[in-house]
Amino acid sequence: MPGDPEWRHDPLTGRRVLISPARGERPRHSGPACPFCEGHEVETPSEVLAFRDPATKPNGTGWRVRVVPNRYAAVRMDLDVLPPLRFGEGEKAPGIGIAEVFLECPHHETRFRNLSPDQASEVIRSWRDRLRYWRDDGRLPFAQFFKNEGAMAGASVEHCHSQLIGLDFVPSQVLDELRLSSQAGECLHCRWLERKACFVMESSGFVVLCPPAPRFPGEAWILPRRHESAFESISDDSIRELASVLRDLLGRIGRAFNEPDFNLIVKSAPFRYDGISHWRIEVLPRSIAIAGFEWGTGLIINTILPESAAELLR
Repeated sequence: MPGDPEWRHDPLTGRRVLISPARGERPRHSGPACPFCEGHEVETPSEVLAFRDPATKPNGTGWRVRVVPNRYAAVRMDLDVLPPLRFGEGEKAPGIGIAEVFLECPHHETRFRNLSPDQASEVIRSWRDRLRYWRDDGRLPFAQFFKNEGAMAGASVEHCHSQLIGLDFVPSQVLDELRLSSQAGECLHCRWLERKACFVMESSGFVVLCPPAPRFPGEAWILPRRHESAFESISDDSIRELASVLRDLLGRIGRAFNEPDFNLIVKSAPFRYDGISHWRIEVLPRSIAIAGFEWGTGLIINTILPESAAELLR
């Protein structure tokens, strides 16, 4: 049996790393044996949320979107809360948190942009509803949605799916970003939207843009026009619009950058955060690799200016 997940802190670099042996046990699936397809429900843990056809039973067929605990969870809620140990070699603490997997369609589809508008809307609704659940649960201060599509983006199962990981602390990188707007005394994202810089497309409620310092060619963000801190506050009407915008953006990225694998991240404020924050969805096309210089310095080398990427995406 793999060991329990735990955080390790390196006192020589200040780096914090989650060591999670169970993640190394996860299998890789593709094709007809996919455990995420309808009819394979017994191959996953019991669902915690599902959007189903009437008269269908939990953990059986008839679902449209299904959310299950991650069998190979990076963090767990059933660990003892222990004080960190300090013995010169660094600190360690249990990897407490939750990990869930969102099965985004019952049929075997590998690309989110190929989902129907209704299906994509239900996926985004499931993201919102699970964030609301864990916010209201009250035990965790932070949760992160992410989606890895394709092997280069880290996906171990090709079937359309996304994930939620909740933690018992707010990561320092998240806090550092929140401090920028707090120190400025205003929302920096709202200010940037007013500049209309590197816009790709606009809808009535959302803007798609290339950020001023993109990490990957074609990196694009979706932001609500109106200042909103928490993704879980999004309305049903806005979900339908967001699903259309996201599918459109993924199609643009696919055409402009030769169908790259990508990571999608929902950046939302920590639960119960009362400071300045503006939620967004980041799409990171994985057309270039992170290599030695980036790992050694923490600095990113990109090959395309955001202005050029925005023009390609338009």
